[in-house]
Amino acid sequence: MNPDPLDLTLFIAQSVVDQPSQVRVSRRGPTVIVRVGPGEEGRLIGRQGRVIQAIRTLVRAVSDPRERMNVDLDAPRKA
Repeated sequence: MNPDPLDLTLFIAQSVVDQPSQVRVSRRGPTVIVRVGPGEEGRLIGRQGRVIQAIRTLVRAVSDPRERMNVDLDAPRKA
């Protein structure tokens, strides 16, 4: 049995950031949306996007092959 893509994303995101209690994961269609605390976006993205790309790769690996899952970061907009 494969792990749930949402649970996997939540686990990894909480492991990467400094404030794991601020991490929220939701799903919109085939996309997993990740929200993190203020100032934590850079930790989830990583250098040259390596961390978020690794998360995307893992989520695709555990998701249903008929449904290509993607992971997006829902970052608050700067005014």
